[in-house]
Amino acid sequence: MEIAKALILAGTPAQDPRWPAASGSRHLFPVANRPILFHNLESLRAAGILEAAILAEPDAGAAIARAVGDGREWGLRIRYGDWNSSAGVQGALAGATDFVGDEPVLVEHGDALLREHLHGHISTFAREELDALALRLDHPVVQMSNRATPGYLLSPLAVSILRESTSGSASPVARLRANGTRVRIEHVDGCLPCHGDLDALIDGNRCMLEGLVTSVDAASLEDTTIHGAVQIHPSARVRRSLLRGPLIIGPGADVTDAYIGPYTSIGEQVVVESTEIEHSIVLADAQLRFVGSRLESSVIGKGARVVRGFDLPAVTRVSLGDGAEIILR
Repeated sequence: MEIAKALILAGTPAQDPRWPAASGSRHLFPVANRPILFHNLESLRAAGILEAAILAEPDAGAAIARAVGDGREWGLRIRYGDWNSSAGVQGALAGATDFVGDEPVLVEHGDALLREHLHGHISTFAREELDALALRLDHPVVQMSNRATPGYLLSPLAVSILRESTSGSASPVARLRANGTRVRIEHVDGCLPCHGDLDALIDGNRCMLEGLVTSVDAASLEDTTIHGAVQIHPSARVRRSLLRGPLIIGPGADVTDAYIGPYTSIGEQVVVESTEIEHSIVLADAQLRFVGSRLESSVIGKGARVVRGFDLPAVTRVSLGDGAEIILR
């Protein structure tokens, strides 16, 4: 029972954790210089999915539809629908009856970033003729949390049971087991950055950078040392710097006399001068100049500036966006 359709849930968590941006869809926030949702779509297509329905709250859904379009970039056929996270998987299935039909379906959160291929789990689901296979994050912090399940593979019988279920407080696995269906839980390695706080977002960036393959145009480098997997866009320039991957540097970025450490994403047109940074995300058009101490586990917003001045009295000047946080030690 191979799966060719997916429901992608792009809702905001009911318990909204601290997030580094107050506006826009979380699922379009970039990790490894690509929107979180785009990574998800790539993994779905690689697993053999052909059609997907993205379900989101109306305010976020419009932005997602503009960014994703008809899905041809990923070789997918994509449609859109409204959904509220409080409705859960049951509400998503009830609202997508025409799309799902009588076929098996993958229901997955749009921020599910897995370090393994989905196709193996789809093959297990088909080979063992399961009614449901739940993917459970293998992480001690979230194992007992509702945030621990990034997705479900469901048979037509399981879809019918969940769609008609009235036990709203029970988990989908509990509902299906109560109906005597064949259910299996598979532990997976990955994360759900949109369901967590700043640390979860940074962990999502790390997750996507771990599989990075080095891609460097020698013409973009000058007196620079590289260790580990590093991707540098051909239009970026790096001078007199030390790069320790995995890390990625985006189009038009300018890095001078800097240290860029592991698990760091430098976005488009970012300027990094005489600054040390690692395990961080720097969004487009931001500037980091002469920062006096190393930046770690940080998210620098789009167009933000962190600049050390040299006039007396000595100052550090910052310009940060919505939801910003500064910790000085």
